[in-house]
Amino acid sequence: MKHLVPAIALLLAGCAAGGPDRPTVDASIPMLRIVADADANRRRPVAVDVVRVADAATARRIGMLDAATWFRERAALHGEAAGRIAIASWEIVAGQSVAVRSLPPVDAPPSATVIFARYGTPGAHRHLLDGTAALDVRLERDGFTVTPLPKEIAP
Repeated sequence: MKHLVPAIALLLAGCAAGGPDRPTVDASIPMLRIVADADANRRRPVAVDVVRVADAATARRIGMLDAATWFRERAALHGEAAGRIAIASWEIVAGQSVAVRSLPPVDAPPSATVIFARYGTPGAHRHLLDGTAALDVRLERDGFTVTPLPKEIAP
């Protein structure tokens, strides 16, 4: 018992201090709230990717893709841009809401962050984030919108 108390104290101190294995939250990353309307994508799941890109050339290339092309080629693009691209993915169903507090890191400060949503209807279904601190992503019937998150909800 005499050795147990110091061991527990050290363990708790180590947990509180964090370390190299703990993810860090980059304040420049927008906080997102993704909300799917009741008839989002005509009541079919919506694949959503948030893509962080660390170099301008890759950002321009990815920023010109429509969502259908992105989802078809993302594995190859991710392989080509190893370390310069990070992807966070979800499959959202009608009526679901997801709060995103952090995104995976890239090797350098991101030059662009792009949201892609896979819809069954034609369209770009992409949005380039402009650095706004907190955003509301609304998945609708045939597309999605991105607006600033209301101040009473934003972190």
